[in-house]
Amino acid sequence: MCLSAVYTTETDGQRNLVCESVSEVDVRGDTVVLTDILGRDVTVRGVITKIDLIRNNILIEKPA
Repeated sequence: MCLSAVYTTETDGQRNLVCESVSEVDVRGDTVVLTDILGRDVTVRGVITKIDLIRNNILIEKPA
């Protein structure tokens, strides 16, 4: 099973951890719904800018 950590990127380049052990990502317009391995949902407003399958990281850029 491949689980990922999701981070938001701020305008200054700083990354903030949003959710770990993410098993599902659903993009709904300008929001991203993350579901972790326990079935908990976290909703983030922004755009996915990078998915790194080797490091199991997903980056979401938040709107300014």
